[in-house]
Amino acid sequence: MNLIPVITILVTLAAASFSAVLPSSFTKCSRKQSDFQQCLTKAIETAIQKLDRPIKELNLPNMEPLEIPALTVGAGNGPVAFQQNYKNLKVTGFRKISCSKAEFDFDKKKLMMDCLIPEFRMDFDYEVNGRILVLPIVGQGPGYIILHDYHLVLNFDLEEEEKKGKKHYKIAKQKLTIEPKLIEFKLDNLFDGDKALGDNINKVMNDNWSELFADVRASYEDAFGKIFASIFGNLLAKVPVSDLFGDA
Repeated sequence: MNLIPVITILVTLAAASFSAVLPSSFTKCSRKQSDFQQCLTKAIETAIQKLDRPIKELNLPNMEPLEIPALTVGAGNGPVAFQQNYKNLKVTGFRKISCSKAEFDFDKKKLMMDCLIPEFRMDFDYEVNGRILVLPIVGQGPGYIILHDYHLVLNFDLEEEEKKGKKHYKIAKQKLTIEPKLIEFKLDNLFDGDKALGDNINKVMNDNWSELFADVRASYEDAFGKIFASIFGNLLAKVPVSDLFGDA
């Protein structure tokens, strides 16, 4: 039995071997300062907001929008009895992110961040074929999903590695939990463009968003946890620990 739906993620993030330093526009927090955790919280928030263009020297992508070539989420074990196939995703909302807390435990090498995105939007081309609740759903075309007041808590377990005589962190494990207050669905061209049937299915999805999300929540948390880890991992691979947080 497939207890957690299968996810395939294709994210184009090329790697390079040279080291880099944090741009001057990024806030640097020293582990020795008394308000380190508060500084880190604000630094993470503003760094994400600034990623409205690629930073090639750090191998960081544009996150407004964040482009994801393909995302496949397998059928759930309840009401979502169909595989979700998305292509050409454009994810927006990061520019308005706010973080209430970020904590770094240097002894345990653990990082936690607690943030909120008012409107987390995914525009895409989709293809679906199956059943939702007790109703058939089939179609392909453009669509979007909006997660309103998208609360996310992201945890990273890190390991140390040495590159050219300098210590770097790398991500050993990540865990993302997400909790939206509302989800809005819009899939165009369902049932070969039959407006009545398409409007009905979209209404069913919006009226039952909480139940539908609960069925595939683990899949989305795993998918975006891996995407965020890939992006953050690129930064860690480029910038030595001493440049990120100062010497111990």
